[in-house]
Amino acid sequence: MQTKRIVKLEAGYNCRDLGGYRTKDGRRVQWGRLYRSGSLSHLTKADQAELARRRIVVDCDLRSRHEQDSYPDQIWPGARVIDTHFYSEAGDEEEEAEAAWAKYSGKVPRLSYLAMVYQQNLLAPRTGLVMRKIFQELLALKDDEALIYHCSMGKDRTGMVSVIVLMALGLDDREIMRDYLFSRSYSRDWNEADENDRLGRQIAKMNQTQVSQSSFYGITETIRQMWGGFDRYFTSLGFDRRDLERLRDKFLE
Repeated sequence: MQTKRIVKLEAGYNCRDLGGYRTKDGRRVQWGRLYRSGSLSHLTKADQAELARRRIVVDCDLRSRHEQDSYPDQIWPGARVIDTHFYSEAGDEEEEAEAAWAKYSGKVPRLSYLAMVYQQNLLAPRTGLVMRKIFQELLALKDDEALIYHCSMGKDRTGMVSVIVLMALGLDDREIMRDYLFSRSYSRDWNEADENDRLGRQIAKMNQTQVSQSSFYGITETIRQMWGGFDRYFTSLGFDRRDLERLRDKFLE
């Protein structure tokens, strides 16, 4: 099944279908509806045709504005790109993120370097806005349409979004971790970050850091400890239980 989920692209990176994973209530994630990926900035015409064939109509770009501007996605017919830059950038976003970390960092478990970066981002207001936007797009998708989200390597920003989306769909940690750790199968030599600024250097360092169980729990346990569980986290984004049930009905079978 892991081989089935790999989307083979000539010039894409770490592109995968999230279909087939089993939920705690015995349902499965539908194939061909949710995709995660690394960079989409070098796609060939054949790659673009493949993504169009899969009816992927929404492309959520999680990369920084610098990465987006320097390496724009090679968009395919019928799709639209949405700026969902995941890390807080200079100005108000960065100040809000620093204030949130100063206020709440003592309430989250101390794990690995990568887990700490994940925790910092989970607590930042910017991340909540991005996740709200992604869930809104998912809820608005037609039944014959699909959505993809991606960063540069498809392991950290994309990994965080995947964990949160799969928690929303009702998977247990073990199943979600299978997807998260699958990025170990890919090399860590892809970098689109600008290393001349603080955020770019952080992204470059993360690109060279291997995902692990510790970093995975930096996501799941922070949600549970800070919000008291996924349902409350989802509510904090501005949704309710009916939205969660509708999301599951839309993407599970």
